[in-house]
Amino acid sequence: LLWAGAQRYREMGSPIETEATALKWAMQTMLRLGYTQVIFETDSMVLASMIAGREPIWPKLYPIIQEISHLLSTSRSYRVEYYSREGNKSADRIAKEALSFMNYVSKLYSMVPSWLKQIFEVDVSMLGVNNDVGPNAFG
Repeated sequence: LLWAGAQRYREMGSPIETEATALKWAMQTMLRLGYTQVIFETDSMVLASMIAGREPIWPKLYPIIQEISHLLSTSRSYRVEYYSREGNKSADRIAKEALSFMNYVSKLYSMVPSWLKQIFEVDVSMLGVNNDVGPNAFG
C-alpha cells in the first residue's frame, strides 16, 4: 500500500530541516492511523545517517531527530531508509507539489494522485516492485 503525504511549511532554515520536519509529520500521521509496519523514505543520506546514529546530530535538528527517534522506538516495525533522488523521483515531485499549495493544510493520499502516477510508475519499475505493494513515499 502506498501513502503519500505533502504539507507546505513556512520558511525553514534549510532543506534538511524541512525534510526532517516532514518525516516527523509522516511518522506521527501513520501512528495516528494505526499503521504498525511502515518504511519511510528520505533522499537525504545525512538525515538518514543522523537518525541511525551514524553521524552526529546537528544542534538545530536535535529536537526533531529526538522526536523521530522516539517515534521509531514506539513502533519497532517503523524504519527510515535512504533512497537517492535519482531512484525516488516521486518524493522529489511530492515536495515540489507541496510548494504550490496555497495554504499550510497537510494532504494525505492513499492512492497515487494523477500528478504523481507517471513518475511513481517509473520509480516502481526501477525497483522491480509490484504496483500493488509499492514502497511508501513521503517527502
